[in-house]
Amino acid sequence: MIVVLSTISFLVAYACILTITALGGMFSEKSGTIALSLEGCMTVGALCAGIAMHLLPASLPNGLSVLIVLLAALIGGGLYSLLLAVASITFKADQTLAGTALNILSTALAVTLIKQVTKTDALPAGQSRLNFTRFYEMFNFDLFGIQGVKFNWLIFIVLALIPIIYVVIYKTQYGLRLSSCGENPSSAASLGINVGKTRYIGILISGVLAGFGGLLLVTMNAEWEFANGANGFGFLALAVLIFGQWKPLSIFLGAFLFSGFKTLSVVYPSIDFLANLGISSYFYLALPYVVCLVVLVFTSKRNAGPKDLGRAYDKGKR
Repeated sequence: MIVVLSTISFLVAYACILTITALGGMFSEKSGTIALSLEGCMTVGALCAGIAMHLLPASLPNGLSVLIVLLAALIGGGLYSLLLAVASITFKADQTLAGTALNILSTALAVTLIKQVTKTDALPAGQSRLNFTRFYEMFNFDLFGIQGVKFNWLIFIVLALIPIIYVVIYKTQYGLRLSSCGENPSSAASLGINVGKTRYIGILISGVLAGFGGLLLVTMNAEWEFANGANGFGFLALAVLIFGQWKPLSIFLGAFLFSGFKTLSVVYPSIDFLANLGISSYFYLALPYVVCLVVLVFTSKRNAGPKDLGRAYDKGKR
């Protein structure tokens, strides 16, 4: 029973991490900017939350501590995403290169800042980590009162945000303007829409939600190795976004496919049949990304992404 409940707990948690991060990427891509920096925004959001958890005194009330950690993750992810906005919108840099650079920079930034925070002169491989056991107890509770089966209450926030995001995208003026900037920015501009501003906001929301995903990821653990960044969840979220065809409900359902294989890489030692096969743990670790590539190959033909995705808008051209 404990193995089954633990598997379900990981499955739902990983699906929610992928969902909220992919929904963040949807805001960016709906506006016309490739959300390739999701991994970096998750890493920085997790880093800011981790540093806050490391530095906050134990004497601070739990409610206030949790609020500060939450704000640190959201602000960190949001501010980091603005680097992509400046590069791709203001300077019209190649969005793919800018996103890739931000992903690489985020891990280096995390290791460097942890070195300063922990006052460590050198960080050997595998030691760029922060421990936040006290906050692990704040963010997780025993599912059905069963010890050893933890459930993160941030998942409920993600589940509540899904219908809200759906309404924002399809039922509000902002959502329609956001989509128009990704489909035909010239037409949007002719209607008085500020394309640059709209894209900036879309990217900012993307970073904030990715930062939230990073927070959920690290609070599922009592410590986190920041040399691993967001452990590839940002890239998987981008795959979920494409697989879900930029639609909130499809993204949520599609997240469970990738979450299932990610969960398998964690719980397989507890499943006797799989443990007895003697397959290397690296196989299970690589499996989600292999499935990701296979799925994208077979679904790319029905790609229904924004028509102007990845193109810098130049108001001097029509």
